Amino acid sequence: MVSKIKLAALLALALLIAFGGVALAKTPKDVLVVVESHENIKTFDPAVTYNIPASTFTMSLYARLVFVDCQDGKFVPVPDAADKWEQAADGKTWTFHLRKGLKFSDGSPVTAQDVVYSFQRVITLKKSPAWQFTDVLGLTNDSIKALDDSTVQIVTNGAPANVVLTNVGNTPGCIVNMKVVKAHEKDGDMGSAWLTDHAAGAGPYVLKQWKRNTHIIFAANKNYYAGMPSIKTILFKDVPEAADRYLMMKKGDADIAHNLTEEQIKKFETSGEVNVVKTPGQSNEYVGMNAGWGPFKDVRVRQAVKYAIDYDAIINKVRAGYAINNQQFLAVGYFGYKENNPFKRDLAKAKALLKEAGYADGFEVDLVTNTRETRRNEATLVQANLKEIGINAKVTIMQASEMYAKFRKQGINMIVAGWGIDYPDADALAGPFANHRVKQLAWRLGWLDDKAADMVVAAAKEYDQPKRAKIYHELTDYWMANGPFAMLYQPITYFAVNKSVKGVDKAYAGWSVHADFRKMSK
Repeated sequence: MVSKIKLAALLALALLIAFGGVALAKTPKDVLVVVESHENIKTFDPAVTYNIPASTFTMSLYARLVFVDCQDGKFVPVPDAADKWEQAADGKTWTFHLRKGLKFSDGSPVTAQDVVYSFQRVITLKKSPAWQFTDVLGLTNDSIKALDDSTVQIVTNGAPANVVLTNVGNTPGCIVNMKVVKAHEKDGDMGSAWLTDHAAGAGPYVLKQWKRNTHIIFAANKNYYAGMPSIKTILFKDVPEAADRYLMMKKGDADIAHNLTEEQIKKFETSGEVNVVKTPGQSNEYVGMNAGWGPFKDVRVRQAVKYAIDYDAIINKVRAGYAINNQQFLAVGYFGYKENNPFKRDLAKAKALLKEAGYADGFEVDLVTNTRETRRNEATLVQANLKEIGINAKVTIMQASEMYAKFRKQGINMIVAGWGIDYPDADALAGPFANHRVKQLAWRLGWLDDKAADMVVAAAKEYDQPKRAKIYHELTDYWMANGPFAMLYQPITYFAVNKSVKGVDKAYAGWSVHADFRKMSK
């Protein structure tokens, strides 16, 4: 924990850094200074927060039953608050056993009742993360119970093991201190107002201070079950502008910089003055075609678009190479992923497909995207690519809120957009991209393909892992041939890191996109 004297020193350090007056060499060895934008951080309540970086901050403050680690490039659930668990023969009932001696940061024991309260709290509050419990796992308040002080039982809808474990290992699975939270409850909010800028967890760090628009301070949890992390204090500076973050890294006023531009990170890679850490991003970028509209009703036209796009140019020109050529909906490292990129720019083949479909002279279509610079640049390149095969795509720029509202009503015929991944399992991607019945991306693009939807459902119910993987491989092939998506890339997430910081490769490899600070040292 951070003493009042040390906290005061850290606040002074924060102010000096804000005005560019501290060299990293003067900061303590056990203090990490991170610069980033806190614009999207509204709360640290695990039952409420549902965006990055807030949710990944939250994961450092709380323990979950399991932790989703990255091993050999794949996401693997490993013990966290629970050191073992069993799945019953019915495929639905799970029993989790809490590790002995587990304590919250205030020293009080973590019990099965705390877990039950935490899960029921997510369901009762019905905020953004709740669907991962209610819709994905089929949990209700009655399906979660404590068998004794150290044993928790949950009854799911029969979702596959990896789906269950990755969801209870995600943000809504964070375990809160029931007594502390109840003590701060107001007007039936289950402590949510207090948890906005406080924490009551058993994670590796505790929240010492959050001064909005200035900084956040984490301190190592002295009661953490795995022992105090090597980094004892983390000072997160809110630095809204990428140019300022870049300069702070160059001057040595920061250990880690998030949210730099591709140009800035390329400069660091070239100069070698700091380390650059790269990891597959937890999202993907696509061109979507409304399969219920005009020319796009014909699968040959959709394939023509896929062969017309210059994927390499988009990756290299728009993302400066910081992206992975991944043409399937499954992300790298996910269950069922197998590298498969069948589409390469082939204008002759694209024109032949259009001619065969009866559109030798092409057609006109509105290509919609939002105001983000990356998206505008992608749309411009796609527009140029399509023009070469006779498709006249008029780029229309909308505010993101307006665009997605129209998209959700099947009101867009062609779109450049992206999809963030909700939990690290194939099911989190197969449903939105291939099952129109869940009313997400496939439905918005009018691709009402029952064969694809049936495969998604079958994979979600398959307990045999090799069989489940086989279904995803078959679904992926069918989807790429018939679906309404031209997948542009999977982004690469990158960070600038001072050379004094060790263990960053492993720290940034996991599902928690922000970082697993337990693995770092200086």
